[in-house]
Amino acid sequence: MGVQRIFDSLPFSWDGKTPEMILSDCRWLESIIRNAAPFSDWWTRARIVQLAYPNPAMTQHKELYGLPIYGGFSSETEIAEALRRSTDLKQYPEFARQLDADYVTKILNCWKAKQFTQAIGRNFDVYAHREFDNVFLVVSTAPVSLEVDRVLPPSDRFRPLFNVSELARIMRDRQAQRLTLRTHGYSNPAKGFYQSFSREAAALRHPDPITTARTLDDNHFYIGYHWPSEQPITSPGLWQDYRHNLGILLKFLLVLSGLAGIVGTLLYAFLQLIAVPLLKLLGLLPGIAQLWQWSNLPATAEIAVRWNWIVPTVFMMWLLAFLLLRIVVYQRDRYRAIHYGAPDLAEFFWRLDKALDVLATQEQPVSPQRQKMSVNLVGHSMGGLLLVNVLRILADRYGKDDQGTLKPDSELDPHNNLTDEIGEHLQLDKLILASPDIPLEFLREGRNNYVRSAMRRCRRIYLMSSDRDIVLRYLSTVGNWFTEPSMQMAGLRLGNVYLKPTKPTAQGQGDEPLYRPYVRIMIHSERAVQPTSSYELFRKFNYLDCSEMRGSKSDGGVNWVSLSLNHLTALPIDLLNTLVFLINPGYLDVHGGYFQTRTRSFEIFKFLLTANFLADEVVNAKIEELKGKHIHFLPSQPWVMPPPTQPTRTP
Repeated sequence: MGVQRIFDSLPFSWDGKTPEMILSDCRWLESIIRNAAPFSDWWTRARIVQLAYPNPAMTQHKELYGLPIYGGFSSETEIAEALRRSTDLKQYPEFARQLDADYVTKILNCWKAKQFTQAIGRNFDVYAHREFDNVFLVVSTAPVSLEVDRVLPPSDRFRPLFNVSELARIMRDRQAQRLTLRTHGYSNPAKGFYQSFSREAAALRHPDPITTARTLDDNHFYIGYHWPSEQPITSPGLWQDYRHNLGILLKFLLVLSGLAGIVGTLLYAFLQLIAVPLLKLLGLLPGIAQLWQWSNLPATAEIAVRWNWIVPTVFMMWLLAFLLLRIVVYQRDRYRAIHYGAPDLAEFFWRLDKALDVLATQEQPVSPQRQKMSVNLVGHSMGGLLLVNVLRILADRYGKDDQGTLKPDSELDPHNNLTDEIGEHLQLDKLILASPDIPLEFLREGRNNYVRSAMRRCRRIYLMSSDRDIVLRYLSTVGNWFTEPSMQMAGLRLGNVYLKPTKPTAQGQGDEPLYRPYVRIMIHSERAVQPTSSYELFRKFNYLDCSEMRGSKSDGGVNWVSLSLNHLTALPIDLLNTLVFLINPGYLDVHGGYFQTRTRSFEIFKFLLTANFLADEVVNAKIEELKGKHIHFLPSQPWVMPPPTQPTRTP
C-alpha cells in the first residue's frame, strides 16, 4: 500500500471508551448513513469506520446492503472488497474507481487523527437522473430540523454520484457547454420537489412535435437544487421540534402570557381606578352634567369595566397568532434559504469550478482559449432571494470588481461582459426570477448595495411577475412584518411588479403606448422605480408581466379573472382568485403557475434556456411572438425614467 497507517492494527477496539462515548460515536455514524446519499463519498467514509469496529455490546446486530453495520474487519483490503461487493459497480463508476485499500487507510487515518469531521465536510449531495443523462439534482445536506432525517431522492429515479468531481468528469466527457440550475421557493418539501422537477425535466427533454428539437440538448445540463424547505402545518420536523423542546415552548408561552396578562391587568386597573371615577367626577360639574346625562357615558364606562375580561382574552390571542406564524413555516424557510441554501449552493459552484480546473490541468495540451461553460440561474419565489444571496457570496468569493475598474453600462459589450465570470470555467448568462419574494426596496440606493456588483455579473435578467399573486401581496407582508427594516420592504415585493401602459412623452415616438413598471398597494398603484432607486438595475430587467395570464383547462396559469385592473376591480380580482386558488389549487396556482407546462410563460422559459448565443433583438422578437395577448413584455433598454411626482392614485 502507498499510504502509511498512523494506527497499529485492525480491527479497531472500543476499549478505553465509556459507554456514553461509544453510544455517541455510534449515533453520529449511523446518522450520517441515514442522511447521506448511498455510495457517495461521505457515506462511504462513514461505512469504512463502521466496518473497522466490531459490533458494540449494547447494540443489536444489523445489516446494510448485505454487510453488517459494524464488521470488525481485520484489513483495509477486506473492507474495500466488502464494500465493492455490496453494490453493482457499473452504477457507481467513481465509487468503483476510488475505493481501494489506500482510500480506506486515508479515511481511518483521519478518524484516528480526529480529523473525520473535516474529511466528510461537504454541504451538498449530487444525483444523476437515471433516465435523462443530462439532468441532475443537487441537494443541500441541511435537514429541516435536527430532530428528523432528510428525505433522500427516490433511488429508482436518481443515482447518487460519488461527489462533485464525478459531475465535473461527466461534464468534461460530454463536452457540456451550458448549465441551467433551477431552484424552488417557500413550502416545497423534498418529496414534492423531486416529483415536480422530474416532470419539468421530462417536458424540457420532450422533442417538439413539429421541429423534433429538444429544449435540453445533450450538451445542456439541467440541474435542480433543493434546499431544506418544509410543508406548513403538517411538517414532521415542526411537531418534532415541539415534542423535543417542551421546556423552550413553555418558556415562550410563559413570557408571552405574562406580557399579555400584565398589559390586560394594567388596562383594567386604569379603567376601574382612574377612567371611571374621573368620568363620574366630571359628571357632577353643572356645565357637564346635562351632557353626561344625555350621553349616558358613565353607564357605558361601567359596562366596559364589567366586560373587561375580554381584554386579557384578546391579548391571549397573541399566543395563537405567534404559534400560527411558526406553523406556517414562512420564517423558518426564509432563514434556511438565506443561511443554509445559499451558502451550500455557492459551495457547489466553487467546488465544481475547482473540479473542472483539476481536470483541465490534466489535459495535454491545455487549451489557452478554453471555452467557459454558460450558466443560467432560475429561481421561483423565495428561491429568487436565495439566488441573489448566492450571487452575493460568489461576488465576494471571486471579487466584486475582479476585472479592474468597471465600465459604464453603455460601454459594456453584452456578449463579452467582463463581470460575468465565476471562477475559471463558469460564466453567468441569464438570471430568471419568477415571482421573486424579494423586497422592492432591495433595488434602491442605500439598501443592499452589494447586490449591484453581484447582479451585474449576469448578462441578462428576466423578471416574471404578477400583480395578482396574492401569496406575495398579502401573506408575505404578514410574514415579513416583524423582520424587514421598513414597512415598504415588508409590503412591496418585486414579484408583484406589473407593467402599466403609459402615453409616450418624448416627441417622435408615435401614439403607441409604452409600459412602465408599477406596483399596486391595495387599490392604487405607485411607480416601482422611484428617484431613490438603483436605476441601472431596474433598467437591466427584462419584464414579463404575467398578471392576466390564463392557462388551459388543465393548467390555469396564475390568473382566473379576466377583469382589467382599476379602482373598482382591484380587490374583487384578489378575492375571486383567492377563492378559486383555495377551492382548486391544482387548476389555478397564483404563485407558481409560471412553470405549468401548458402556459405561455413556460414556452417563454423553454426558449430562454436555448437563447444563450442569440442577439438581444432576436430574443426580444421571439418573446413577442410567444407571449400572446395576456403577457406584457418590456425588454431591457435605456428607457427614460419619468420625472419625480407624487405617487399616482390610479392602478
